Amino acid sequence: MPLDAAFTPYRLAPGALPEEAARAAELLGAGPLVAAPDLPLPSAVLERALAEVPAGRAGDPEEACRAADGTPAGLGGVPRACLVSARHRSRVATAIQGTLAAGFSGVELDRPDAPLALGLLGAGFCAECQRDLARQLAREYGDHFQPIDYLSLAREALAQSPGAVGFGQLPFGRDFVRLREAQLWRAVAAYARTARDAARAAGRPFEIAARFEALGPAQLVSCRHLDAAAFPASLAPGATGIGLARLLRAALGRRPGAMSLSAGAPAGPDLAGTAAAAGIGLAGLEPAGAGGLAGVRRLFRHLASRGRSPALQTPVAECAVFYSAESDRWSGGRHRRAVELAGEALAARHVQAPVVLRVADAEPAATLVLADAQALSPREADEIRRRLEAGGLVLAFGEPGAVDEAGRPSGAFLPAGKPGGARVGSGMLAALPPLAPDAGGGPPEPELLEKALGALLGRGRRAAGVVGRARMLVVLYRSGDVLDVHLVPLGGERAQGTTLFLGVDVAGGVRRARFQASDGSDVRIPMNPSGYSISTVLPAFERYGVLRLPA
Repeated sequence: MPLDAAFTPYRLAPGALPEEAARAAELLGAGPLVAAPDLPLPSAVLERALAEVPAGRAGDPEEACRAADGTPAGLGGVPRACLVSARHRSRVATAIQGTLAAGFSGVELDRPDAPLALGLLGAGFCAECQRDLARQLAREYGDHFQPIDYLSLAREALAQSPGAVGFGQLPFGRDFVRLREAQLWRAVAAYARTARDAARAAGRPFEIAARFEALGPAQLVSCRHLDAAAFPASLAPGATGIGLARLLRAALGRRPGAMSLSAGAPAGPDLAGTAAAAGIGLAGLEPAGAGGLAGVRRLFRHLASRGRSPALQTPVAECAVFYSAESDRWSGGRHRRAVELAGEALAARHVQAPVVLRVADAEPAATLVLADAQALSPREADEIRRRLEAGGLVLAFGEPGAVDEAGRPSGAFLPAGKPGGARVGSGMLAALPPLAPDAGGGPPEPELLEKALGALLGRGRRAAGVVGRARMLVVLYRSGDVLDVHLVPLGGERAQGTTLFLGVDVAGGVRRARFQASDGSDVRIPMNPSGYSISTVLPAFERYGVLRLPA
């Protein structure tokens, strides 16, 4: 099966032989190969390869979707397909069935979100999309709703706007945004259904993956139809990537997934280990040092083969960072960026903070973190308020807000908080300034964040802590009574003489543990009682290591 836990798809360089690419990928620990359906491959390579199907590309400019100015979507580049075009879906279905017959082990849908990635006015204005919108508006506002020329309305809004046009300036803009996201959901579902029906008819396994062009609520929701997915990674300067990796892990569930780096994107030597600590692979640009990268992937696969992949384990949660697709949609991505920044800020203090997609998924004792969540749905706002009043803990970056069923702002739903915490019912709310830079926010002040964490988690009480010269990422997972501690030295440094502390409420009174590193080392080390924690001095290692504490 090509889609193992370390999903790191690679492609053939122009002019490269498949056998040479396969050998290079083996040295890097990458896989599976993604190739054009018409590329002749040896049978040994073919049965492990995915065929690339251009799910977001139109057959020709005439068939492409249309932008608001009437030009073909993607003009000046690759023409983008219409998400509701029956002709395009038929072409994709035929391509999927052809790759199955050719002997490929699966398909990778190449940028099925390509029309959506062009933005609000870049696509969605062809005749088929306009008919789909007319049906949606008739369902929403009743059969008496008169058909409209939405293309003319969009052009008029564009001509009259003094600046950029958002959904707020576009007539029925919120309905249009919801429709476009639903179109992607339905298109990916149709492609997946075609592949699975064909595989059932052929009586053999057939995987379906996708490589998305953009990252947003529609893409994060649509990946539920797939067996694996790769998302673009665009990290802020100095970011480790743990915030994004944990968001992708929450969206993918137990599915394999990867962060795709584009050419020229910064890739620190610790990024592969950081992604692995969240159960995510690293695809695209390979960081320098192939041997170290392969070692990270070998250790990751070794853990997965023994049921110890982070995707299969339960993360230890002192905090739970809440991602709301609704808030992400109406904030133009600001909420998602703030979720990533909140994950980075908490991980820098070794606070265990996985991402959750539903309020109910957060552990009852965990502090719920709201990051620039200014457009939560009515249901989400009610769940958060009830959780807080019943004794829950909430850390809010920026003032949380809600929207009504139509996506219109309805204002704040929580009382004002302060960094040191304020009682709300039986619970406590701590409030800090917003995070997203595009809204005037920025990294939290260390003193204020520590004050808020002290009020919510208790001073001096942490699941993990590190003392040493090298900065360290620490991520904890539990499987039954066994605790796995994923460790990543940051900044490309080699960790040496680092002391790790684990709370006894998390690790218990274990006296010995097993440490495995990406360089192949595998040693037993002692754990020493240290007040309300146990500690150990870690062996020297770099890139990635895992400490296993048995029951």
